[in-house]
Amino acid sequence: MMTAEALPARLIRGAVGGIASGMVFAGATMWFATTMPDGKAEMPLRMISTIVKGAQSMQEGTTSVPLGLVVHMILSVAFGVGFALLVPYLRTNGTVALAGTLYGAALYVVNFLVLAPVVFTVFQDANQPFELLAHIVFGTLLSFFFYGSGRRRDEGFVSISTETTAPAGMR
Repeated sequence: MMTAEALPARLIRGAVGGIASGMVFAGATMWFATTMPDGKAEMPLRMISTIVKGAQSMQEGTTSVPLGLVVHMILSVAFGVGFALLVPYLRTNGTVALAGTLYGAALYVVNFLVLAPVVFTVFQDANQPFELLAHIVFGTLLSFFFYGSGRRRDEGFVSISTETTAPAGMR
């Protein structure tokens, strides 16, 4: 049986996972933006900068790509740390992956269906199906940072020779 990971280590794992998953998310979103008519790779980061600068900055042309990147990374870390707090309640690597996928979908719902219409109206212009997919991928990738050595609590371990050991309670 694995021992529980200390909270500081888990939070660091969440922060690192959030950064890595957020970078993949940003890269995919920037690539997708270039596939749109008149699309520019920096547009997603400009949109994200409106979280700090306000929606009017888009019309005024005062958005900031570096600010958008910083805000995106801070949010990615925060979401990674948030997921880290949920992980101890998950029994197997499979449930971690499923929870990560659902976590990404929930982030989409909160960010785009709850907050965007009320507070961050610029985000209503984003391609919603793609944003849902990108958030699901973020959550799924984030979950991989919480996989152990293939073993969580009572989950059996499969060795290279494909022998399995009994769960802790069955030995």
